[in-house]
Amino acid sequence: MDSRERAATLSASVLQSAVRNQRHPNARMRYEPTVVYQLAERARSRGVDLNAMEGPWRADQRPLRAPGRNSLSAIPIITNEHTQVMVDTAEHAIDVAGLLNWCGVRDLEPVPDLVPPDKVPH
Repeated sequence: MDSRERAATLSASVLQSAVRNQRHPNARMRYEPTVVYQLAERARSRGVDLNAMEGPWRADQRPLRAPGRNSLSAIPIITNEHTQVMVDTAEHAIDVAGLLNWCGVRDLEPVPDLVPPDKVPH
């Protein structure tokens, strides 16, 4: 298994946990997909341009009706139009969306057979 496949498997698993927690939050616990942030940083440090990755995932934000924590007016998210995952910063949203696109993760519910983008039939 190459590093892209490992990153895909780990990222999908961690983000599935994040989605589950965000849908049914435990009031005493906040879940941050820190491992995914580290995987994105590692990919970037190895020369992967996460900002340029094309695919179904994109960074976005969900507007809040009233200012939230740290006076934010919106929550940074990543989405593929089927699933939304909240992240802590807009920068992390860009990195995680790029990482998922680079890894070939198309969906998080459930994780399908992973195919790196360069091997997807057109």
